[in-house]
Amino acid sequence: MSFEEWCTGWESVPLAEAADRYDIGEASDTRVEDLEELFGDEPECFFVHEGDLTIDGPLVIGNDPGLAPDTVYVIDGDLTVNGPMRFVNADVYTPLYVTGSVTAQHVMCLMDSNLFIGGSLTVEGLLMTELSDMGMLVVHGATSAGAWLETWDRGDVIFAGDLKARRLRVSEGHYLEDADADDAADILFPEFLGGDNEDVAEKLWAAALDGRPILRQ
Repeated sequence: MSFEEWCTGWESVPLAEAADRYDIGEASDTRVEDLEELFGDEPECFFVHEGDLTIDGPLVIGNDPGLAPDTVYVIDGDLTVNGPMRFVNADVYTPLYVTGSVTAQHVMCLMDSNLFIGGSLTVEGLLMTELSDMGMLVVHGATSAGAWLETWDRGDVIFAGDLKARRLRVSEGHYLEDADADDAADILFPEFLGGDNEDVAEKLWAAALDGRPILRQ
C-alpha cells in the first residue's frame, strides 16, 4: 500500500522548512546529496508524522509511480510494528526517514526502497535486504536482528552503529546454498532453501504473514 494508505497523519511541510528540519544528506549518510537525484526535480514538500507511530502489523509499504507524490516521508519519532514489515518501491525512490528507532518482528527492504533510521533498528527475527542500485538502508544507531540476509549486493546498506546479527550474503542469481558467510542451513529452515532470490523472498514473506518460524534458534 502507499504511504498515504497506511498512515493518515502526515503533515505537509514546505520544502524549505522541511529540508532545514530534516537533513536527508545526513540521514542517508551522504548517499543522497541532492533530492533531484531521487525525484528528477525538487518536491514541493515533505510529508511528516509528528511523534511516535505504532502499527499493528503486518505492514507493507511502497509507492508505485504516478500513484502518489514523489517526496520524502518522515516519522519524527519512533516506528514500532507489531508484526512483520515489508518496504518495496519499484521504479520510484520515495524515502522513509524515521528520526528515532524502528522495531519490528521481521523487516524486508526490497528493490528501490530507501529507508533511513536515525536511531536503532531492532528486528526480532529476519532482516532481509534485496536492493537495486538505487535502494538504500541506513541505520545510524545500533542494529540487532536474529539474522541478516543480504541478496543482490547492489544497493547501499550502512550500519553506522554496532551490528548484532548472524549474516547470510548471496549474490544475484545465486542460491542460498552459495551464501558466503554462515551456513544457510544452520540459520533458515529447509523450506526456504533451494530457490532463487525472488522465490526465497516470497517464501519468507509468506511465512512471516502466517506467523510460521523462519530462523532456527
